Amino acid sequence: MALIAATYGLARFGYGLFLPRFTETFEMSSVVSGSIQAGSFLSFCIAAVMATRLGARPRLVVTCAGATAGLGAVGVAVSPHVLVFAVSVMIAGAGAGFATPGLVALVESNVPAQRRESAQTVVNAGTGAGIVVAGLLMFLTLGQWRLGWWIIAAVVAAVTLAVLRTDRSSRAQPREQQEATPQTRTRRAGLLAALRWPITAALLAGASSAAIWTFGRSIMAESTEGGEAYSILAWMVLGAFGILGALAGKITRAASVAVAWNLTTVAMALSTIALGLAPGVPVSAYLAVAVFGAGYTAICGVLIIWAGRMVPDQAAAGTAVLFIALAVGQAIGSVVLGVLLSLGSEALAFGVAGVLGVLAVAPTMARAATASPERAALSW
Repeated sequence: MALIAATYGLARFGYGLFLPRFTETFEMSSVVSGSIQAGSFLSFCIAAVMATRLGARPRLVVTCAGATAGLGAVGVAVSPHVLVFAVSVMIAGAGAGFATPGLVALVESNVPAQRRESAQTVVNAGTGAGIVVAGLLMFLTLGQWRLGWWIIAAVVAAVTLAVLRTDRSSRAQPREQQEATPQTRTRRAGLLAALRWPITAALLAGASSAAIWTFGRSIMAESTEGGEAYSILAWMVLGAFGILGALAGKITRAASVAVAWNLTTVAMALSTIALGLAPGVPVSAYLAVAVFGAGYTAICGVLIIWAGRMVPDQAAAGTAVLFIALAVGQAIGSVVLGVLLSLGSEALAFGVAGVLGVLAVAPTMARAATASPERAALSW
């Protein structure tokens, strides 16, 4: 959970929190800042693909997560100009791409089967905890954001070492390394076919979430006097409620993956629309980011469970595929929404993002309509 907090909540999503300071320092437009965030999401995808190729060595994958997130954070801290800054943000984003597949594999090998789904969603909820810490860092390092990113690098290094020390089973039972044979390539193609509906859902949800992750704090900071403290507190509220995403496992057990996905995705979409309409109204804005934080963390947990139920023999690879789809959606959303914001329409940009989130429930309906009764009972 601490590693997810460091790689996601700090090194990856810390970009949106610190964006007003970055914009001042490097004189970036909304199009440039959105493009940099898109690059971070794409580096996440590349790292996740690499993680699937290293799936037989989860300790190495976790090491790569710490190395890239830490190196990227150092790069951000020392960036002399926007080009170095952009590359560093992208390297930092890769850490999260390694972290989730590596940790899914380690949980599988260290936690008893009956507790794995709950354990996976608790680990995933680290994003919210990391965002709260990021908010505290922002308050403590106002005017010295570079110091904040040095601290992020140190935290990443410490928790990576802690995870490696905690793992027990992979040392005693190393997994067999997969070779790139025709059989494994066929297996990967089958994985993509099996996950076609959740991939589509993740793409749409990712594009929707990009509005708040990339531009949420900026529009709040610009919407009222004293916007700096107002928006930082909102980000911390988002993170605190994001920890509630650990309940995703209980929702899926009590109902189903489809119900959990639809509830949390629609809640996230509606909260995005609400923030775009009234970013400067404290009650509605804080409620919106709270719902978004809980909803986003929950949908990530649901994706982990969804992959584990549909392709139980390839859970880590399946999770990586779905998180890649989520990140691709976020990359596209960051660019498109950045352009819409450059036209001066916050309500339009966030409204479009909300509509995409609502559309993300359509694949679950299509999946339910096309699944056989036997497979539906097993994995749905």
